[in-house]
This record gives sequence, structure tokens and C-alpha cells, in this order.
Amino acid sequence: MQCKVCNAFIPEGYMYCPVCGEEIIIVSDFEIKLEDNIDMAALAKTNELPDLKGLSTKESTTDPKKRAEQSDAHTKYDNKAGNRSGKTIAIDRKWLILFGVLGALFLFGCIFGGLSISRYFSYEYQYSKALREYESGDYKKAIKTGKHLNSLGNDEKGKMLLADSYIGDHNYDAAIAVLYDALDDYPQDVTLYDRIVDCYKAENNSAGIHELINNSKDSTLALRYSDYVSISPTFSLESGTYVEPDPIKLSAPGEGKIFYTVDGSKPTEESLAYMGPIPLETGKNVISAIYINEKGIVSDVVTNTYNVELDIPDPPELLVEPQTLSVPELVGVTAPEDKTVYYTTDGSVPTTDSKEYLEPMLMPLGKSTFTFICVNSNGLISDPVAANYNLNMNVAIAKDMAEYAISYQLLSTGEVTVGKSYKAEYGFADSSRIYYIINEYNGTSPTGRMFAVDIKSGELFKFNKEEKKCTRF
Repeated sequence: MQCKVCNAFIPEGYMYCPVCGEEIIIVSDFEIKLEDNIDMAALAKTNELPDLKGLSTKESTTDPKKRAEQSDAHTKYDNKAGNRSGKTIAIDRKWLILFGVLGALFLFGCIFGGLSISRYFSYEYQYSKALREYESGDYKKAIKTGKHLNSLGNDEKGKMLLADSYIGDHNYDAAIAVLYDALDDYPQDVTLYDRIVDCYKAENNSAGIHELINNSKDSTLALRYSDYVSISPTFSLESGTYVEPDPIKLSAPGEGKIFYTVDGSKPTEESLAYMGPIPLETGKNVISAIYINEKGIVSDVVTNTYNVELDIPDPPELLVEPQTLSVPELVGVTAPEDKTVYYTTDGSVPTTDSKEYLEPMLMPLGKSTFTFICVNSNGLISDPVAANYNLNMNVAIAKDMAEYAISYQLLSTGEVTVGKSYKAEYGFADSSRIYYIINEYNGTSPTGRMFAVDIKSGELFKFNKEEKKCTRF
């Protein structure tokens, strides 16, 4: 290759003319990397000097013209090489600056991105952001931020702020939904009710206010919002089937009045005024009631239905099961204290006109039948219970002998008068003896006096029926 300036021969790989120092511009079909250019330039610098020095000593020392040309060539080359070295250093500095700037930008991006992510997931930061947006009147942004805020935590203030943002945007249905959700977690916060009522008022939805208060467990809300709603009366007993339930009590907060009906019709202020507990009758009872508060607001009608069944008492329980006995026992039953027991001894079914059972009774000699019933305060009668007994004692003294012995004893003491008779009718046993129990009759009526005769020894005793006790004459 020849130099365009001095036409000197340029060895392959040289970037400058070794004679005049002119830079060689090469248009190549392929890209040459920056590092390769720098290496080739360095190689040219190191290779060209030996070539110049390689000229014959004779030419360099004896030919002044040649020596001058060589000197000029060295000078031009050194200048060009110096210029090339400066350009390389400048390029390196540019790359260093570029990489430094890019690194700083990357570091700043990491820091800024990390801070942004931290703030995005910070509940307090998002709350402050939503609050700023709400206070500035940008409700749509506040709603967007508020939704994200509530996805980060379940806090009342976050829900309140989101609801207020919806209210500011006049989206009352969405605000009500958020406030109802907050009520599930904070049912005692009346400010939530205030906001819901405000939303319903803005929509002219009195039915919504009514439903809100009636479904609340806080009875004071009816008084708080008495301008809009009157709460329905509360029944002391839920609808259902009951056996002799207590009378029904009605209640409502405030100083208003309760009106009710018992025939299933809709009550008005012309209906029965509630003055006290409502008694229930046997069968179906339908009670409907309303409450009219101090400001004349009428509540919804509430109706309860009661099916009342009477309490048929259980039969009394026998003290002694039916059987044949050789040792007498007292005959009787047990029953609740609030029940009345009646009995018969002729096998018939007792009624309330029969004898009233008060205490255990003496067991008759031979065969006997006792039948008992229970009657409750409503006059309902239990099924009857009957017991058949057969008292057959092992005696040493015959029954008629025992009767005669009592008659003779009383005659000898002057206690017998004309017309008296004595009949052994019952058996009785205490801890040591078994007795005939003998009734004294005046004609056909018992006098009330009773006596006892030991069935083994024939000893005579007076008998106290109330105490069930034998004492000697």
C-alpha cells in the first residue's frame, strides 16, 4: 500500500505512513473493535522504528538529504503517535464516565425502587397517602389507594377512610357495603351507624335505616335514631309449642306505647294497649304487636304464634307393688307437691269427688283394691293406677277372738256403752309385732277410736292412727 501524501510504501498492518506520518483511513467490510485498533496502533509504533533503523548505515550517515527525510519522518510519526495516544486516553475516559453515570443511575434506581416498594406495602404510608388525597378532594384516587390500603390490613380507620372517600364520590352503596363490613368487627361503634344512616338519608332510603336499626342488637339505637325509625316490640317467648307457658311479656325501648291483637289481625293505635303480661289459652294463640315511639313513628308489626298444650300429669307412683303379703305394709303413693291425689277402694276410677289421699293408709285384711289419680292446677287428670293386695297373716289369735277381747276389755273398764261394736279390718306391723287393727263403730259409723291386738300373744293396745303407734291400756 502507498501513502497518498508521499507515495512511500506502507507495510501491511500500519495505521500511519512510516515516512510522512499521515494517518491511513481504511474502509473495511467488517467491524474492528476498539481494543483491536488500539493494539494495532501500538504494534505499528513498535514495528516501524526497527524498519527505519534497519536502513543502511551508509544511507543514514553519508546522504544528508536522506538523513533529513528520515529525521522529518521520525518527527511526524512521533507527533501522530502522540496524537493517537491522546485520542485513546480520551476514548477510555468517555467510556469510564459513561459507565460511571450508568452505574449511578442503576444504584439510584435500586434505592428509589426499594423505597417505592417499601412504601407500597406500608399500611401507615398508604393511609397517609389516601388521607391526603381525600382531604384534597381527589376522591377517586383516595378510593383507589383506600382499596389497596385495606388489602394490607383489617383496621377500622382504614375502612372508615375508604367509606368516607366513597361518600365524597357520592357512591353511597359502596360506602354502605364497607361500613357494614366494619360493623362485623366493631359492632359497638355508633359512628359506623351514623355514617350508614347518613348514606341512607342521602339516598332517601328510610327502609334501609329501618332494617339497620331493627337488625341491631343495641336497643339504644332506636332512641338515637327515633326521628327515622321505631323499633318493634320484643316478646318474652319465641314462637313455638309449649306446655302451660308463662304469660307473654312485651317490651320496647323508650317512653312510647305498645298495641297488640290476639286474633291475628294487624294492630293499630286503636288496638289493645299493652298493660301487662298476656295469658295464653289452650290451643293456638296469635299475638301481633306494634310500638309507637314518642315522636309518633310506628314500628313494623311483629307476630308470634304459640301452640299451648296442657300438662297432663303423670300417674302417682305406688309405695307397695301389688302382691300377696303375710306382713302388712302401709298403702300409699308419691306425687309432686303441686298435684292433688284422689283414690277409691271399690275398684272404680277416682274423680275429683273421690276421697283425697293425704298420707299412707293401713292395709286391709284379705283382698283389697286401691286406685289413684293425680290432678294438676288446671284440672287435668292423670291416668289411674291401681294396686291389688292380698294380706294373709300367719296368726295365733283368730280375728273374732281379737274383736271379743277388745270388747271385753272396754266393758271391764266401763268404757263400753250400748250400741258399740268392734271390727278387725286392717293389719299393722312395727319393728317387733304384728297386729290386728280394730275399728269401733257406733251403729254403722266409725267413732274414730281404734285398737290393736297382737296376732301371736293376744295382747291389747290402743292405736293412734295419725302417729301409727300402739300403746298399752
